[in-house]
Amino acid sequence: MYSESRTDGRFITNDHWSLTKIIHDVLETFDNATQIFSYVYEPNIHMVILECIRHQATSQANPDPSVKDLLDNMKVKWCAYFNVFPLIYVTAAILDPGVKLQGLTNLLTFYYEQLGVNFDVPYYK
Repeated sequence: MYSESRTDGRFITNDHWSLTKIIHDVLETFDNATQIFSYVYEPNIHMVILECIRHQATSQANPDPSVKDLLDNMKVKWCAYFNVFPLIYVTAAILDPGVKLQGLTNLLTFYYEQLGVNFDVPYYK
């Protein structure tokens, strides 16, 4: 398909493939998160915050100028849903032995820095 011309005589260029790869990587994080969030046969509520952080870090890392506007629009919608996590997700993450309270504090601090949101993440001893 790469080397064949389309009916209008235009070729699929390396730029088209690069853009496709960038969009694929962003959408892949959504797919991974959706699969984890919708899995019903094992407990997974403790993974919601971790997947949100993974998605945010992946989608915002070195955005290509050609998709920057798209990512900015996605970020606005993302913040509408995941700006403040419900307490059930926070509690489940704290109970996860791999995260605990200090780990969650560090993760949320990183997450809100990536979002560019001023949000105080307190650490309770």
